[in-house]
Amino acid sequence: MNTGPYTLWEKIKRSPRRKMRSFVKHIALLSIFVLMLIALSGCGRIKSADELYKLAVRTYGECEIVSQTENEDGTVLVLRDNLQGFEYKMTSGMNDIVIDGSSFGSVENTGSTFSKALSEYVFSQCLDELETICEEAGGTCDTEDVSFFIIRTETAEEAEKAALACAEVIQAYNLQGRMDNWELACYEGDGSTRTYSVRFGSVKLPNIEWISHEQEIINYYSEMARMVTDEKAQYVRSEEGIFSQTGADIDRVVQVLGTDYPTEGSSPVTFYFFRASDGTEYYLCDFNYYDDDHYNYSWFTNYADVVPEEKK
Repeated sequence: MNTGPYTLWEKIKRSPRRKMRSFVKHIALLSIFVLMLIALSGCGRIKSADELYKLAVRTYGECEIVSQTENEDGTVLVLRDNLQGFEYKMTSGMNDIVIDGSSFGSVENTGSTFSKALSEYVFSQCLDELETICEEAGGTCDTEDVSFFIIRTETAEEAEKAALACAEVIQAYNLQGRMDNWELACYEGDGSTRTYSVRFGSVKLPNIEWISHEQEIINYYSEMARMVTDEKAQYVRSEEGIFSQTGADIDRVVQVLGTDYPTEGSSPVTFYFFRASDGTEYYLCDFNYYDDDHYNYSWFTNYADVVPEEKK
């Protein structure tokens, strides 16, 4: 079964015929992209200190300017957050556009260290407590990883206990919801290595609720269903099956490296069933599928076949 949001990277492989078709289309898209970059390069400019300050206030809240630098290379503001007292940077500069060794001008790039500074501030206040919680649950924690906060334990029960307790502590620093949707992710392990092969689940701020890995996958495909079919679709159930039961054409399956995409009629497939706005039940499967022209692709679903056109 595909693991949806936990695939680290995806690369599409195509047959020779598809590669040629794709090559031509990519050339056309690249040409359009280059023209757009050229247009953008003509109108970009470095933001002033005043513009950066106003952007910081709109985005993160009231702050004070600690220092500022403005020159032809860019603008750098060091700001102090009024709410929690930590310092962070806002920057603006020009980035060169280089494609295959050719220069196409430059575009403005705005940067911020707010999230990193906020997390460092939070951990400076409570990391000892968080480490104690994880140790008492039989695990370890890591703040220098791909996620905001990683917990590794031997069992899912230990992970859940540690994650909920740690989230309670961290949530106290989530003032004005500025850490909403930050994730405490849990994996199997003893902390000696950074492994990701077995994921137990997670907790997302501000809700102090455990989300098992199985529920994470359901949530992911529910989001995909609402994106590509019915925005009010409601998850019903999931069932394991095989590719031949889907009614799909195996030649139109997108071959995504790193995922268990179907290769034959007996390949395992997971069917996620949803209820559309009109009450009709349909399914979305855990593989990507090309359209008739092999140009665009999305998750395979029988939505168009079972939901009346006037109800969509």
